Amino acid sequence: MPIQSARLLAPAFAAVAVASLLAAAPANAAVDGRSGGDVVVGHVFETTNATAGNAVQVFDRLRDGRLRVGATVATGGRGLGASLASQYGLVRDGNLLFAVNGGDDTVSTLAITDRGLVRRDVAPSGGDLPVSVTVRHGVVYVLNQNSETISGLRVSHDGRLQPLPHSTRSLSKSGATPTAAAQVSFTPDGRSLVVTHKGDQTIDTFAVHNGYAGSATPHHSAGVTPYGFDFDRRGDAIVSEAGPSAVSSYSVHGNQVRTISASVADQQAAACWLVVTRDYAFTVNAASASISSYRISSDGRLHLLASVAAPTSAGGSDAALSPDGQFLYVRLSNGSVASYAVHHDGTLTKQQDIGGATTAGTAGLATSGIVH
Repeated sequence: MPIQSARLLAPAFAAVAVASLLAAAPANAAVDGRSGGDVVVGHVFETTNATAGNAVQVFDRLRDGRLRVGATVATGGRGLGASLASQYGLVRDGNLLFAVNGGDDTVSTLAITDRGLVRRDVAPSGGDLPVSVTVRHGVVYVLNQNSETISGLRVSHDGRLQPLPHSTRSLSKSGATPTAAAQVSFTPDGRSLVVTHKGDQTIDTFAVHNGYAGSATPHHSAGVTPYGFDFDRRGDAIVSEAGPSAVSSYSVHGNQVRTISASVADQQAAACWLVVTRDYAFTVNAASASISSYRISSDGRLHLLASVAAPTSAGGSDAALSPDGQFLYVRLSNGSVASYAVHHDGTLTKQQDIGGATTAGTAGLATSGIVH
């Protein structure tokens, strides 16, 4: 399927990586082991998003949080070759990875095994230009940006995908403005799906029953350009806002959304990607090459902790936390991945930048490993 020219029109605030695709390493990489005294406790994964063939670059994650370049494993689909301008283009559920392939409208599953990363299946995404994916209890939903829909699949324990019949749902629309949707995610209780719209300042919720999403219920965003989001331990949605470079928090119960903190500025530029650990949220600011930190209070309110919790050596283009929340990984527009130690007070310590088999528009970052 040819890539439509409209797909290459990424928003100005989205970071686009420019690097060449390196030769693929052997597909099998040890999941746990020792090399030179370094203990591998997990992995970091990123999708290359290459038009000739999307792939997952594997990094061994060492006990101290540093990374080591591992295998590159093809997803079986084609990448877009430009920024997806989204979050959750690659997600992990147990021992399975789910990757969107923006170039041919598919989604792939890959298994994390003791023999390395192994592709399991490739299936249609149910729409045009998949940019984000979420999974819970064997049900997968894909956000298709150009068709402005979400569509469901079922996944077996070994990673085989089957379309969920009659599961495609349209996003809400506000006039003729494109939604430019950025992320889809199940709420922690699994009762709802949440979708952010960058284009028309909207957050959609979909009630979920027996794996099927209902119709979209729109909610006006507290700030401009709602982008990436994550949930705190109480289930509140913490949402980045790329327009003013800010973060808002919301309580979400079914289709009911209530603003808790509205548009708390980070005094940086283009807060796009956001992750939450313990009582802290971290935003990656694409246009100011920085990470900002927020403290989340017991009632879900946000307080800016540090406008610049850490600088980045280039603009960011995605973020992920280790399963234990002790390390933050940031995909950079110069083709590398940066690692930071996360301390109990929400401060960050830079560890390294490391390059892999990257390409223009690399999108999607996920982690695996031991929870201490």
